[in-house]
Amino acid sequence: MMKYLAAICFILLTFTVHAQTKPTIKQDLLSPVNTDASSYFWTGTALTSFLVITQDYISYPLTERAYETRPLGDAAKVGDLYGQLYPNIIYTLGALAHGYYSQEDKSSYEKADHMFRATLYSGFVVTVLKYTIREPRPNSSHEKNSFPSGHSTTAFAFATVVATEHSWKWGVPAMALAALTGFSRMNDERHFLHDVIAGMTLGVSYGLGTYYTKNGQDNKMIFVPILDQERAGLRLVTTF
Repeated sequence: MMKYLAAICFILLTFTVHAQTKPTIKQDLLSPVNTDASSYFWTGTALTSFLVITQDYISYPLTERAYETRPLGDAAKVGDLYGQLYPNIIYTLGALAHGYYSQEDKSSYEKADHMFRATLYSGFVVTVLKYTIREPRPNSSHEKNSFPSGHSTTAFAFATVVATEHSWKWGVPAMALAALTGFSRMNDERHFLHDVIAGMTLGVSYGLGTYYTKNGQDNKMIFVPILDQERAGLRLVTTF
């Protein structure tokens, strides 16, 4: 119940950000492929695809080894908390409060908005994938929402926003904690390796993508469907 209340507060309070020209929903939703974030998105997608194809030889054995040895111990609890919405909410509310009480620093509102959009769109996509693909979890065949890892997505979205909005002194620890979250999901037998890599890809791609759309970048490339009597496929269209 607390998670849902926190999520509601997160959404309502974020919409108190001062009105400004913002990217459209379409621009943000497609930002992983329409901006310079595309290189991270396609690299992560390729790696995820490779791990899915070779899951019997790589992903499954590595995941099994992780939860059999459980090397993280109690540190896995830190990863679990970091992968929930709490850090994202705290950051957003903190940035909103700073913007409100420091009237001369409007950039805090932009940071809050960036965190909200990165979290919202990555969370939306991961939820759609979870309940479309319906992959069983490693420790429960009845829970068919393993792919991708939502904790990893949330953690890497948070870490990427921190890395882009602040110095490397904050970005490096944030990324390290996100990596801890990803491994903790294997350590706790909740996700396979390919679930974690997919979640990482979505989190980083939307963290970067919404950063680029915020700064006016869009339509770097799009996919156009091709369908006629002789062929079907996708055409890649780029802009320079």
